[in-house]
Amino acid sequence: MSLSPLLAVSRSSRAIARTQPSRLISRSAPSCSSSSSSAFRSLTTSTSNASGSGSGSSKSQYRRYLPYALGIPASLLIMPTLSADSDDSISTSKAAVPKSSLESSSFSSLLRSYLVYTMICLPGLVDYSPTILHAFTHSYVPGLKALTEAIVRQTFFGQFVPGENVEECLTTMQSLHERGVASMLNYSAEADLGSAIREDEAADLEESLREERLQEVFRALEKSGEFERSLPEKDRGATSFALKVTGLIDPPILTRASTTLLRVRPLTTSSQPISANAPPQVPYPGTPQSTDARIVARDPSMGDGKELLSLNGVLGSMGVLHTDEGLRKGDLEELGRLWGKLKKIGQVAKENGIVLLVDAEYTWMQPALDAYTTLLSAEFNKPPAKGSEEFKNWRGPLIYGTYQSYLTRQPTHLVAALKHAEENGYALGIKLVRGAYFDKERKKWKKEGREGADPIWPDKPATDSSYNGSLNTVISTLSTQLASPHPELALSVIFGTHNPDSCDLICEGLKQVGLASELEDGTGRLKLRDDVVGKVGVAQLYGMKDDLTDKMASKFVFDGRPVAIKYIAYGKLAEVMPFLGRRAIENKSLMSGEQGAGAERKRVGDEIWRRMFG
Repeated sequence: MSLSPLLAVSRSSRAIARTQPSRLISRSAPSCSSSSSSAFRSLTTSTSNASGSGSGSSKSQYRRYLPYALGIPASLLIMPTLSADSDDSISTSKAAVPKSSLESSSFSSLLRSYLVYTMICLPGLVDYSPTILHAFTHSYVPGLKALTEAIVRQTFFGQFVPGENVEECLTTMQSLHERGVASMLNYSAEADLGSAIREDEAADLEESLREERLQEVFRALEKSGEFERSLPEKDRGATSFALKVTGLIDPPILTRASTTLLRVRPLTTSSQPISANAPPQVPYPGTPQSTDARIVARDPSMGDGKELLSLNGVLGSMGVLHTDEGLRKGDLEELGRLWGKLKKIGQVAKENGIVLLVDAEYTWMQPALDAYTTLLSAEFNKPPAKGSEEFKNWRGPLIYGTYQSYLTRQPTHLVAALKHAEENGYALGIKLVRGAYFDKERKKWKKEGREGADPIWPDKPATDSSYNGSLNTVISTLSTQLASPHPELALSVIFGTHNPDSCDLICEGLKQVGLASELEDGTGRLKLRDDVVGKVGVAQLYGMKDDLTDKMASKFVFDGRPVAIKYIAYGKLAEVMPFLGRRAIENKSLMSGEQGAGAERKRVGDEIWRRMFG
């Protein structure tokens, strides 16, 4: 059962290799050959003269990034044919490699994991789990609710949620750190108001719950900061917090704001004919623009914004229908209050040294979330003045946006984000994922009769290609930016993936552009370059794909700030149960296939057998 907004796991497609331009990563080599290495170096060299500063023409910036990003599904820029060393080739010396998750697990926790993965493998269980959970916890049968919660607590909750609050997660966070794994916390509580509550009562209760969530975010950031300060100074800066903005405002307001943003953006762009060097056209749901603040963070000096309330019309290229509702009276005030909350959250995160990742949501509210993420990045990701004491402690971006590779906009949206960061003098924070809302997005688009194809790539191989192409762009750009006159503006990235081949590509890519080097001891382990430490992470969900997390933790020399990361959901059992059920549906494919629950069960079962009879 999945419980994360991180992307669904996927088996990499093995496409037939075709010749690519010299500046792209070669797909032709089945392993880490010299030809593939030179191809990647060629890619980096071709962009090494570009400055990492905010100066330079728009044309040159787009010319730099577009070769990596455009036409990814068709050309399959890089595919997981490059192979990092297998687990067998990595040194198992306890002095050199962190203890694995299996080695550190109790026998009872192994039995629980085996039971959970066995249940997940049952046909139909994932599909009907939200209905089953809701029926049992809202039943009039005496004792059924308590019994259901007790079973869930000892099985799924225990497997995927290490605690009901941050304090209960601290032991797990410390244990992970000792194994060379960082923690990404996420307060995963969701309201289950029930059908018996009147509409006005539900609205008041939901507003109260939003305030509680806000206070919990502040509390989590402060407790995470205390945890960070308990670590040696060189180890600090790896803990992060994933923020779900929809928990802080009535979601329909974000939807209405997003519709208005899509209608306003064409009115603020140039009417000049598109040329070969013009900014790429970003498909639905578009990409942020500087004018978005007029809607999501309106300043009183901008006026009351009444003209925005009457804005309507069809925008076929952006999937907007005439019937799509725009802003209502009072929405601008609510959006302004949300912006104030987000700025305060950013400030508390900064004071506690905790990286803040803004989660992605459904496309119909993503334009507003993109706008807030960009505003937060421009606010908190600008380096201090050179020569200052703060500059000496600069560790890179504080705010990370989530980039969903399953959307057709991903290649050009990533290009636009890189360009905006350079032009505005801040470091871009990237959480790169595949995506989690396939079915619901596609069904909504078709049901409502929106123009053209839906916003999702047509198949799994295209999504894999989009992810790998974005991976290519990010690693190449990081190398270029660190070699520029302004390395302080270099991006940082967390790759969210349960795909072993994508992890291999990350390892190989870092090595090929010189951001990491292989140790000479024959183990195949990698050491990040000093200026790269803390700028690259690879994340998996807590309770899942521990073998992959172990592999990434042991693959890299632990220099204080881990490469391997665990996404840790927490919250009270009653609050998290709706989240567990919903995520089971959204990320169902995460646990399917030969790398899913069956593989997890076999791995755990082998360890149980070894301990009993080995």
